Amino acid sequence: MAIAGTLIAAPAAHASALSPARAATVAAQPHSAVNAAVTAAKAAVPATAPAAPATATAGQVQTDAALVVHHEATRHYTVQAGDTLSTIAQKFYGNPARWTWLFDANRSVIKNPDVIFAGEVLSVPFTAPARSQGSAPAMPTTLTTSTTLSGTLSCNGLEELWEQAGGSHAEAFMAAEIAMAESSGRQFATGPFGERGYWQINPNHGSLSTYDPLGNAKSAIIISDDGTNWHPWTTFLTGAYQGKC
Repeated sequence: MAIAGTLIAAPAAHASALSPARAATVAAQPHSAVNAAVTAAKAAVPATAPAAPATATAGQVQTDAALVVHHEATRHYTVQAGDTLSTIAQKFYGNPARWTWLFDANRSVIKNPDVIFAGEVLSVPFTAPARSQGSAPAMPTTLTTSTTLSGTLSCNGLEELWEQAGGSHAEAFMAAEIAMAESSGRQFATGPFGERGYWQINPNHGSLSTYDPLGNAKSAIIISDDGTNWHPWTTFLTGAYQGKC
């Protein structure tokens, strides 16, 4: 509208600038000169006519811009400490299972769906994106198999989950005892400081703190150095894990 206003206002400003000179000429010249001046003024009128099409053009530009806004294909979100793809999906879609939409839309940024970093800027599509045409990484396939191990798990289930996540078979029993002591085997157990999941991963660990079963087990493997260092877990320090399995 600012463009249209400028174009419409221009002829008026031009006319105002010419009016004093024209009036002075009329006062100073004879009748024939006045007629000549009037004729010249009429001839000049068509020069202001193109303003109307310019106004229409300005309106068209504004309409096109509006269409672009309404057809925006994606949004963006900056990852915060403690975020996971599941929690971001819950925030935008109301459904944590739609983390796959985020992963598919951000394959150039996210290499492992269980590991995202604060400060990363992710595209948040409005609809399910087309999957990458390249070979799918192994991680999403593994996550699919973990759906059979979710909810409240027994010691045997926790051992199996640990090994599915790539954990040492030799440390699986201890890992299950720690998880049972920490969460009673509950997937969505939440600690007093926001710890999440079976192994109660502290949100200080950023995206490693997740309720996703396989993601939580992988986080425990990373933090415990594949089961060789359980000192970060209070239940290990106090001995509360003993006899849980």
